[in-house]
Amino acid sequence: MSINTIFYIKLIINTALTLGILWTVSQSTHFKTWQQTREKLVFGLGFVLLRLLPWVAIFLVLNQDPRGDIPFFFYKAEAAKAGGFVYRDFWSYHAPLFAYIISIPVWIWHNARAIVLFMVLMESAILWLTYQTYKQRSEYALQYAILYLLLPAAFMYILVDGQEEVWFWGAGLLLWRYTLKHKENHEIGLGLLYALALLTIKVTFIFLLPAVLVMVKRPVKMLLVMAAIGLPAVGFLYWQIGDLFLMPIQHTEQLMTPNLFSVSRPFVELFVHVNEKKSTLINWVGLLFTVFVPVYFAMKGRKRGISEILPAVFISSFACMMIFQASAMGAYLIAYLMAVVFEIIDIRQTRHLVILILLNWLTVVQPFVWVTQGQPAYTSFGMFSNLAFLFEYILQILNLGCFVWILIKTYQHIDSPTKPVVA
Repeated sequence: MSINTIFYIKLIINTALTLGILWTVSQSTHFKTWQQTREKLVFGLGFVLLRLLPWVAIFLVLNQDPRGDIPFFFYKAEAAKAGGFVYRDFWSYHAPLFAYIISIPVWIWHNARAIVLFMVLMESAILWLTYQTYKQRSEYALQYAILYLLLPAAFMYILVDGQEEVWFWGAGLLLWRYTLKHKENHEIGLGLLYALALLTIKVTFIFLLPAVLVMVKRPVKMLLVMAAIGLPAVGFLYWQIGDLFLMPIQHTEQLMTPNLFSVSRPFVELFVHVNEKKSTLINWVGLLFTVFVPVYFAMKGRKRGISEILPAVFISSFACMMIFQASAMGAYLIAYLMAVVFEIIDIRQTRHLVILILLNWLTVVQPFVWVTQGQPAYTSFGMFSNLAFLFEYILQILNLGCFVWILIKTYQHIDSPTKPVVA
């Protein structure tokens, strides 16, 4: 299939998913009952209908090849399976253990489709654990779980492209659950979990760390535990491959969309020209806001305790990453979308539902338009004489507006009682 045909099919699927969202929102009473009587059946049906059967249809019946990052993931998984050493024998922009983890399904079925299925299963496991955690707080948690499965961004980026960013929330969820079980003296456990997360997923998970250190009572103790695990790992990597283990950092130097810099660039270029090949300073400036805004949020809610505000602070961290990091792209929404649905969204409010649906549509549509237009960087307002460029730029602005809305609602959530229960 051509890329245009695939995009049109995505639009049809998005429409069907949106109708499913509207139906799900209208069935609050039923979901309340199902959560009490048949949660496993309803969740299982959601998984089968919205993940497993579509995977079978796309990759087995239609025999489509995986797209997105999956070909690169398969290259890494093959190399890891063959005994290659990460960064030295094959490229990787992830933490050192990631390639070896995604090679597990390749041992069972030597095909890139196996990695997509693995990503789907990982997402579903994280969703189930999220539901199990939130059902203690809300009698409508099951409704939110099915709502998440229907979101176009989650459907497309997980099922079609096999993105792994949802693992960020999986790691954050483990941190949160640990604090729920250990109200005091949780620094050792958090340090252990955080260090393992940094060895497993992406270096960008470090963005959350300063805010976590603000929330715990003994930050030095947590850092020492992390150092006890991290320093030997770094030392071993340096002994084996020198500074090649810094390869994941290189990935953060690419300018992507949509984010505050990509939207404001026409204004920036009026004063100073940005050399895209030497844009590290831009990301460093963005990093300051990415780190300090969540730290402020954490300080604001510190009196409520880490077990109460960690999910919201997690959301703020990765929302800030998408807003302020010039290397951020739309797919990173998957990192915190699940947390947003359960923690921030109130489907009783029409505005919440409209923005959630709009954000999901934008996350699917904007990257396609941007790529098909040649991935333009808007260095002057004169470029907007091209109506296609203007349309894509408006999509970026709307996308950024949704990210900012999430950040604002997260702040209000931290500064107010917990999320209202759906009526």
